[in-house]
Amino acid sequence: MVLDTDAFPPASRLPSNPDLPDPLETLAGEPVSTPAEWRARRSELEKLFRHYVYGYAPGPEPIAADVDRTESVLDGKATLLEATIRFVDLPDDAPTIELALFVPTDVNEVPVFLGLNREGNHAVVDDDAVTITDRGRRFGTDECGTQRKYWCVERILERGYGFATYHCADIDPDRDDFTDGIHPYYDTDDLPGPPGTEWGTLAAWAWGLQRCVDYLRTESVVRSDEIAVVGHSRRGKAALLAGATDERIGLVVPHQSGTGGCALSRDNDQESVARINGTFPHWFNDVFPAFGSRESRLPVDQHLLVALVAPRPLLDTEGSRDYWANPGRAYDALQAAAPVYDLLGAEGLVGTGRLSDGDELTAETAGTLCQYRRETGHTLNRGYWDVILEFADLHFSRRD
Repeated sequence: MVLDTDAFPPASRLPSNPDLPDPLETLAGEPVSTPAEWRARRSELEKLFRHYVYGYAPGPEPIAADVDRTESVLDGKATLLEATIRFVDLPDDAPTIELALFVPTDVNEVPVFLGLNREGNHAVVDDDAVTITDRGRRFGTDECGTQRKYWCVERILERGYGFATYHCADIDPDRDDFTDGIHPYYDTDDLPGPPGTEWGTLAAWAWGLQRCVDYLRTESVVRSDEIAVVGHSRRGKAALLAGATDERIGLVVPHQSGTGGCALSRDNDQESVARINGTFPHWFNDVFPAFGSRESRLPVDQHLLVALVAPRPLLDTEGSRDYWANPGRAYDALQAAAPVYDLLGAEGLVGTGRLSDGDELTAETAGTLCQYRRETGHTLNRGYWDVILEFADLHFSRRD
């Protein structure tokens, strides 16, 4: 794919605009007033995010899955499917995704939450039936259940949902080079866009989540139109990017995703564009660092990534004491994205669009777009999962 690079000038040639770009106005200044016009605007925005922020990823890769089934795990509460997802057009030594899928026992089909983990599939539950993979042990832990209170898988199953996860190192081990993981298997010539716009780690993780969706949609126990992506912190950024760029994903939960996630880059008094690129240069493409200290030149901001999820439901979960993730600027992003939900006929924000500890999350208090804050720092726990599950109950159909 060849792009007209004149349409994507460098940061030095872009005008400074302290205001947020209007989601309902094209780059050429044309108004967007119909769903059909939004489709074109949506395509434009995705290219802008790829070019200026995350990098261009490969297209969908043909996959094959080898699946092992364990009938009874977690004291009989769940069936475990462990799928090795292979990319059939890549060399035999290319990385594979080792996906663990937990589904409630004796169900026909269920909605599924899909998320990246950071310590290995075996860490999400305390059950030694879960395979400890080589990458899980190398980049995570060799103990089972170390993150069980973080993922709350048994609670998810009790509520009638499935849970799928893979270790982020299966695709990219989150290091400041691309000598391992999936990146070496794609030449820059294989990717759309000019030099410097190749995919970073966040785009690779999002791509991996989308390949998991490819597989999950083939499993008879999974409701193919009720797959939700969820992620915390850097993995929340990847979940948002995956959901924004793949309309098969039915619900998106970027938890405390911060800069590069839900939080706006403009007027961000916590983690700036310069700071995040200095600390994690591999997360984004090589164009994004040029906007450090000149975020006003960005032709996009994170409210536009949120808008790409519309009209599908998005819940932004935040901690009131998680200052670095900047929940205030994440809330501003949701407000700025709301007109797209309205245009597409979805009830975006209801009331202020923000709920807190003690507020009841119902159809009367939460729309398709909502932020929920709890009195915590940077963490994921049972309290958050109860809110996430209530939100999913509102938007996914009743379970068996």
